[in-house]
Amino acid sequence: MTQFRRFTIAASQASSYDQRLRIELSGIVMLRIFFLSLALFVGQTSAMAASIFNAEVVLDDSDAATEQLAKEQAFVDVLIRASGQSNVGENPVVKKALPTVNQYITQLGYGDVDAQRSLILGFDDAKIRTLLTQAQAKYWGVPRPEVLFWVVQDQASSRNVVWEQSGSSLINELKAQGERRGLPVLMPVGDFDDVVAISIPDLWGGFAQPIAEASARYNPAGVAVVKMRGNQLSWQLFPNAATMGKDAPIEGRASGATADEFATMVDDISDFYAERFGVTLGVADSGAKKLNVSGMASAEDFFVLERTLKGLNSVAALRLESLINDTATFRVSLLASEDVFHNEMQSDRRLRRVETLLSPVELVNIVTPTPLAADGSVVDAAVVDTTVADDAVVIDGQAVQSIAPAVIAPIDPVEASLDYQWNG
Repeated sequence: MTQFRRFTIAASQASSYDQRLRIELSGIVMLRIFFLSLALFVGQTSAMAASIFNAEVVLDDSDAATEQLAKEQAFVDVLIRASGQSNVGENPVVKKALPTVNQYITQLGYGDVDAQRSLILGFDDAKIRTLLTQAQAKYWGVPRPEVLFWVVQDQASSRNVVWEQSGSSLINELKAQGERRGLPVLMPVGDFDDVVAISIPDLWGGFAQPIAEASARYNPAGVAVVKMRGNQLSWQLFPNAATMGKDAPIEGRASGATADEFATMVDDISDFYAERFGVTLGVADSGAKKLNVSGMASAEDFFVLERTLKGLNSVAALRLESLINDTATFRVSLLASEDVFHNEMQSDRRLRRVETLLSPVELVNIVTPTPLAADGSVVDAAVVDTTVADDAVVIDGQAVQSIAPAVIAPIDPVEASLDYQWNG
């Protein structure tokens, strides 16, 4: 019997050990997957950040003056990408900086574009930010919203969708314009799922629901529907793919050569997103704000949320104040207005803004008056008879001085907070 008990205990311990081992191995696998996904995301963000500060310009000849003009052109191109403002080259501070472009260059090399010699340049991102700060211009950081473009060509006898796999020259032209402005461009691949999910009449008519359903597989931040007919182009931008059908789209038109049409469209779309998400450098919010985020189901949720908040362009500093139950409370200092902060927050599908309203009871305190006797002394409320006649109060059968009217006094001010729910 003793041996049997020992065997049972040993088997139980072995079973518990196996369970713990499986849990630990499962946790290790999940951590590896998490860190791999994080590394891929960071790699994509780093690549986008690097592309913002690099430029390549074709050289017409090898003259020194020509090379200087090419450097200045590349410099302005980088400033446009970094600021998100297509007119930043007209800023007086930027104009003054053009002759000193060499001090901003960190890398210089030569290449060729279509058999023409080109100048390849890399610029110092810290110095670019300093210049934009001095110019009181915006800075549009990374990550940037990915926009899915549905392009429909109206030709003489038919209308066709320009698919990624079609090899159309329009794809390269559109992506080149996106790179020029630092706007990530997505194109539908045109496989069986795409063809079944969407019809050309849906796209041409701009019907939000079927377009949203067909776009969901690409998980874009925004969706653009582009209609081309001859040398005329019109487009609709749904800036937040998550709310398509609820918000009115932004519309625009362009005409001329295809390159010019795409350039105008991408400029307008990029300017819109830069205005929405860009931060005016050197201008801080007047004070730190209280930020409450509910829905924290695990420690991983909290760390992902914290990393997301620190990555926002509008956030200068972030400090955790408390973590109670499922709600994390932060003290956040903003580089931009609250509107810019909310726009950035709501572009993340995992965050939902929660509107909080104070009730009338919370807004005021009713101050109960103190009963006074005829001689001005305070009367014990326990002996007050509330029978009132002719504005007198009767206490123990004797009329005394009237009670002063009730006073409504404001309560201590409640600090306004920014409230969100996490749906990670």
